[in-house]
Amino acid sequence: MADDDFCDLRAVFVSCTLKRSPEVSDTQGLITNSAAIMAAHGVRTDKVRGGPRHRGGVQPDMTEHGAARDDWPAFAERVLAADILVLGAPSWRCENSSVCTRVIERLYALSRRPTTPVSTSTTAASAGSWSLAMRTA
Repeated sequence: MADDDFCDLRAVFVSCTLKRSPEVSDTQGLITNSAAIMAAHGVRTDKVRGGPRHRGGVQPDMTEHGAARDDWPAFAERVLAADILVLGAPSWRCENSSVCTRVIERLYALSRRPTTPVSTSTTAASAGSWSLAMRTA
């Protein structure tokens, strides 16, 4: 395998744009370009637009806690099967979008270990074989 061949890796890109599909989103454009770069090096990519499919909560399946519907469990399987997780989100005044916050809350539900802050500008959480690292500043 060549040094720049990563065909054994799988990446999930989550667009946490606030714009409703199919409205054009700068965040989605960045994800599309980033995924294309990874795909050019053999990484298998999966792109998801965050939005309303991810209801709030910190449980793995919110239907077990009164919600009529929760699309998160199926999405979580895609995340856990990936080697790389990329969250793309607009930020204002160093704050993530509400969609990104909701996705991160749900990711915490997958974590079996406590969250460990790395620094004031990075948050990290570990769940299984993947880790979430997000720059917030």
